[in-house]
Amino acid sequence: MKKLILSLSMLLGALLPSMAQTASSAQSSDPFAGKVKFNQETIDFGTTKLNHPVSVTFVFKNVGNTPLIIENVRPSCGCTTPSYTQEPVLPGKEGKIVATYNAAVLGEASKTVSVKFKGIDQELDLHFTGKVVQ
Repeated sequence: MKKLILSLSMLLGALLPSMAQTASSAQSSDPFAGKVKFNQETIDFGTTKLNHPVSVTFVFKNVGNTPLIIENVRPSCGCTTPSYTQEPVLPGKEGKIVATYNAAVLGEASKTVSVKFKGIDQELDLHFTGKVVQ
């Protein structure tokens, strides 16, 4: 009986640290968690006419406890022009990223803007889609 209890204790002791490590790894895999929260990361702008620029606005909230600063917003192509909140976004406050697409090609459009925040190594990709018609 003592051997059984000892064996179970050793097995439990070996399993608990590995389960704790897995949980903490899952929490840290999203570098944006606990720092920034976007209302939407993908926006469908619907239909727009050829050569009529269309803008989409991505709203985000600073859910961290330090000011949030956008270092850079990079569009996936030259047909998209980004603008964004330039000043630090204080905890609990909102900021915006606006992407203006020059709808110069007919058909389905799928574009991306990549956002780099100060203090977060990874970029966040925001997507917008729609259709350009005559």
